Amino acid sequence: MKRIVHIKLRTVLGILCLVICILPSTQNMKKAEAAESIPSSVPYTADWTALPLADVALVNTYLPHITEAAQAYYSQMGEAVPVISWYYVSLKEMTADPQKTNPEVTLTFTLTPYTGAHNIAGVDEVTFRASHTGQITLLEYQRIQDPAA
Repeated sequence: MKRIVHIKLRTVLGILCLVICILPSTQNMKKAEAAESIPSSVPYTADWTALPLADVALVNTYLPHITEAAQAYYSQMGEAVPVISWYYVSLKEMTADPQKTNPEVTLTFTLTPYTGAHNIAGVDEVTFRASHTGQITLLEYQRIQDPAA
């Protein structure tokens, strides 16, 4: 009798351990499916403390230039001028020619402009050149991904 109770108890504990191990992974399945619907090429967060402080400083510094470039681009395309928020802008790339004494730095930002609460205009990239004297020049503004239909 003791042996039967011991086997049943071990079986119940084994099943309980399996349930505890499997349950969290099944709850994450829904999160993975939801994450797949968001474009993965653009990492955005409203928690600026999760980002490198240098990236936050660059986005804050360039935000007026990014907004101006977006307004010019969308006005030229005949579309509604979108809103640009700092948390939808990320630094994609920063390069400079190491052979130059006074290098010009090229910065590319990825952004998601929007016209309403849920009206994403697409995913865009904007590239600037910054000289050693502080001159900022817009090199290119382009849409890299159309809005989801």
